[in-house]
Amino acid sequence: MNRVPDNRNPLWIALEWMACLALAGVLIAAAFPKISNPDQFALAVYQYQLLPTMLVNLVAVYLPWLEISCAAALVALPAARRGALLIVAGMLVVFTLAIAWVVVRGQAIPCGCFGGDDSAEAGWWSLARNCGLLALTALALRSTR
Repeated sequence: MNRVPDNRNPLWIALEWMACLALAGVLIAAAFPKISNPDQFALAVYQYQLLPTMLVNLVAVYLPWLEISCAAALVALPAARRGALLIVAGMLVVFTLAIAWVVVRGQAIPCGCFGGDDSAEAGWWSLARNCGLLALTALALRSTR
């Protein structure tokens, strides 16, 4: 199969690659604690009180694998990179809205971002981190047009 030459600015190619590597690293770092301790992650998901109880375990089991799949696509599957970035953007928007909802309600619950037993509370720092990750995702999406 013949590849079309990439005529984009090399700076944008490098920025896209660095953004994808950073996002993949964060996704993998977030997924492995959730996989190794799904009951704690399920409790963290439940404490957000946003999902019907019957969906909590389903999300706790499958979400980390979606994160790992997206991380793999970002790094190893250039043809799937744009789709993975769109999925990552969607996940980050949902996560950010969930954290914002917790902040607005004044709840003090664990973020669950890096597993259920992480000590980080869902709060302003989590919102700022997610906004930064969304900016990285937007940068990478911009250059994959």
